[in-house]
Amino acid sequence: MGTCHKCGETITDAVGFRATCPKCHTYLHCCLNCRLYSPSSHNHCLSPTTEYVRDAEGANFCEEFEFTVRAKSGEQSPAKSKFDQLFGE
Repeated sequence: MGTCHKCGETITDAVGFRATCPKCHTYLHCCLNCRLYSPSSHNHCLSPTTEYVRDAEGANFCEEFEFTVRAKSGEQSPAKSKFDQLFGE
């Protein structure tokens, strides 16, 4: 389960290499939807064994893809909520 990076739609089905979002039709198996995506890391990935992917929004065949879960727009992530509670915001 994860969320589309473009529209925030919750995806519950398995994500194949060419799967698209039912709401906005963007590719789901892409770097921007991966838990390992990190723009500040080498090759923009936290895994040291992946190859560079030029189009982070395009479909790719990375075997290390792990769908990420994001808070929908307007919602806070559980970690952010706990952080705010800790520091009284």
